[in-house]
Amino acid sequence: MGVEAVTLRKAIGLGALGLGVSMSFVLLGGMGDRAMTIAQSVPSSTATPTQVQSNRAYVPLSDAVIAEMLKLAGVTRDDVVYGLGSGDGRLAIAAVKNAGARRSVGIETNPALVQASQTNAQQAGVGDRAQFLQQDLLQADVREATVVTLDASSETALKLRSKLSSLKPGTRIVSRTAALGDWKPDKTITVPGTAPQMLYYWVVPERLAGDWQGRVEYASGRSQSYTLRFTQQFQQVKGEAIADGKKYTIPNIALTGDRLTFSRSETIQGQQGVIQFDGRVEGNTLKGTAGIKWGILARNFPIMAQRSPTLQGSLMQ
Repeated sequence: MGVEAVTLRKAIGLGALGLGVSMSFVLLGGMGDRAMTIAQSVPSSTATPTQVQSNRAYVPLSDAVIAEMLKLAGVTRDDVVYGLGSGDGRLAIAAVKNAGARRSVGIETNPALVQASQTNAQQAGVGDRAQFLQQDLLQADVREATVVTLDASSETALKLRSKLSSLKPGTRIVSRTAALGDWKPDKTITVPGTAPQMLYYWVVPERLAGDWQGRVEYASGRSQSYTLRFTQQFQQVKGEAIADGKKYTIPNIALTGDRLTFSRSETIQGQQGVIQFDGRVEGNTLKGTAGIKWGILARNFPIMAQRSPTLQGSLMQ
C-alpha cells in the first residue's frame, strides 16, 4: 500500500478530505495619517453636553472618535453607512464627505437632532448623500448597509444584536462604548483623551454551522467522500472532518465574513507537513484551495463541498 496507506492512517483527517498532508503524499507517490483628516470638514464637537428635548444629555462625538470609527470600519466609496443613534449627524456626514462613502443614513429617535443633522448635511454640501430619519432603532431597516455605526446604550445594543447579526456576511459594525454580549468583537481599540472611548469592531460572519459534503479525487483514480461538520457561535467556529467512519478535529479555524481559513502542522515519516486552507462560502457551496507544503515540495489543490440541506445551522449553534 506504500505511502498512501501510511498517510491515510497517520494523517489527522484533513488528508482524507483532500485538505491535508496525505493528499499531497498520495500525489507525490503518484489607513495611517488619513484618520486624522476624516472629520476636518465636520463642525467640531463641544466639550459641554447639550440638552435637546430629551431626558438625557446628548454629548456630540469628538473629531478623534469620528476619525477612528471610520478608520476602524475601513469605509470606502463602495460603502453604504448606516448610523444607529446618529445624534447631530456629524459621523454620517464625515462618512460621505471625508471617508468617501457612496451614501449614509442616520437613524435617530430625537426629532430635534434629526432636524439639526439635515441642516448640518446641507451646510456641508452632502445633503444629497447623507439622509437622516427619525425612527426607533429597533425598528429601523438596515439591510442595505455595508457598514453600521452604533452609538447607543448597552441595553439597546444588546437588543439590536439579533438584527445586526442577520445582516449580509461581511458587513462591518463599529460601536462606541457598547459591546454585544456573547458576540465578542473582532477588534477593540481605545481612543485616548480626557475621557478615553472604547470602540468595538465586528464583521458579520457567514452561517457555516452544519454539515458540508465533498469528495476527494486521488491521482490513482480512487475517490473518497467526506463530511465537514461545523458548529459556531457567531465568528467562533469549531469543526471536525468525518471520513471512513472516523472523526478528526479541524484546528485553527478563522471565519471572517464569508471567508474561512484553517491550518495544521503534522509530522509524518519524519517530515514536517503544513496544510493551509483558504476559501469562501458561496451560498450552499464552500470553495477554496488547500495549500500543502511537505519538505521542499509545495502544491495547491482546489476544494469544494456542498452544504447538507437537512442540517443548516445558525450563528448561535
